[in-house]
Amino acid sequence: MSPLSRRTVIRSAFALGASALGWRRSLWAAEQLWDFIVVGAGTAGLPFALFAARRGARILLIDAASRVGGNLHQANGQISGAGTRLQRSLGITDSAQRHFDDVMRVSQGTADRDIVRLTADHAGAMIDWLMDGGLTPLPGHPVTGDAPGRPMYSVRRYLWAKNEGRDILEVINRQLEPELVRGRIVAQLDTRVSELLTDERGAVEGVRALHAGQSLVFRGNTVLLTSGGYAANPQLFRRLCGFPNYSSGAFPFAQGDGLELATSVGGFLRGRDKYRSGFGSILSGESFPAKVTGRFITFPQIRQPWELYVNVLGERFVREDEPLQREREQALLHQPELRYWIIFDEAIFREAPPGVAGWSREQMRAAFDSHPMFARADTLEALAQRLGMDAVAVAHTVAAYNAALPGGTDPLGREYRPRPVGEAPFYAIRHQGHSATSAVGVVVDRRLRVLQGGGNPVPNLYAAGEILGSGASMGNAFAAGMMLTPALTFGKLLGSSLPIHRT
Repeated sequence: MSPLSRRTVIRSAFALGASALGWRRSLWAAEQLWDFIVVGAGTAGLPFALFAARRGARILLIDAASRVGGNLHQANGQISGAGTRLQRSLGITDSAQRHFDDVMRVSQGTADRDIVRLTADHAGAMIDWLMDGGLTPLPGHPVTGDAPGRPMYSVRRYLWAKNEGRDILEVINRQLEPELVRGRIVAQLDTRVSELLTDERGAVEGVRALHAGQSLVFRGNTVLLTSGGYAANPQLFRRLCGFPNYSSGAFPFAQGDGLELATSVGGFLRGRDKYRSGFGSILSGESFPAKVTGRFITFPQIRQPWELYVNVLGERFVREDEPLQREREQALLHQPELRYWIIFDEAIFREAPPGVAGWSREQMRAAFDSHPMFARADTLEALAQRLGMDAVAVAHTVAAYNAALPGGTDPLGREYRPRPVGEAPFYAIRHQGHSATSAVGVVVDRRLRVLQGGGNPVPNLYAAGEILGSGASMGNAFAAGMMLTPALTFGKLLGSSLPIHRT
């Protein structure tokens, strides 16, 4: 085979994972002793392979999907880093310390300091690398990431490109190609790792995996877990987070395999208390995970609330014009089933701006005849019955709100109160809190070694990416870019620095 045709076939095998050459090389891979075995060929695994290969390492990438790239195929591609050349060219003064301080402020100290510190110290170099490789941020980027009711960075350091995560993947794949041609990286796709192999000392020395019904063993001096989170596994999601996976747009192969592998050799997990729910969406139905079909505008900076927000007990739980999104989200987190109803009457429906983003009043009215999350009734009692609520509680809630009008003090401190709720018919739109990220993750030390319960590292085992949990990188809040950024940064960092041990 000529060098050109060999290069073309390898490129195809790596991108698509379906060529005969790809499988022949995979069988051959089972006979090798690899410098590094990477479980997960995605956001963290690909940069690791690239930078390790450039140092002469031999890397086996294993992934359950049929192509490399993982979540980058559908991620929004948002990253953040301080002290970049782009910032300097725009006269923006920034530092890793400032990035660290901002993330800890936004998360109110709930993010892991070591993970945030390591990210902030190296994220700027990661962004410079991507831009050197051709990543083109959108015009006007970087930005601060501020949104209505959600203050973010103190300087402009947050950016993404037109094609989101796919543009990042394209940059990485272009740089990987020479290493593929040299044979330093082999992709073992359509393969699910089922076991970490250890020696008598408990040191990891390889993996057992399943491909097309065939059990394969791969040996390596170091194993890196970069297989992502568990947001596409409803059973594991509920077990780890304590809530159903109400709605998920997660990468389908985010099944939590890496967490199971890490705990099988003594690793442990954290982050259940960092579960974060957004302030809710209108879902397609009761079969979870369900699709998001719309969202009511709950940002008072965009549309002031005319309606009441009522939980499953028929009680208001937050002032509807609370300006900070985090406060609304935290209030919802303590409500049964993470759900609430937005209740209003005919006068509000007629006079207020349409509440569902992108929907006209006519579209909303039609939904009350067809959508399972929309309800209408001639009386509050009948509405409560349709919603499965206590009618007395709902009537009391509405009466208490109305009684404070026009000049009284609202029981929850609400300020914007344009009119009472009292003109039939009455309406309710159900909103469901949900999260698309994996808050729980594997515990690692500052060198990203997987730790056992006693604090000792599992020999030869490292982890990076969403397997560490969103709770570690941004706590129970949203910190701009702090999902992809740590994954890309840690992959690059480990690929550049992990020792290559050969026996």
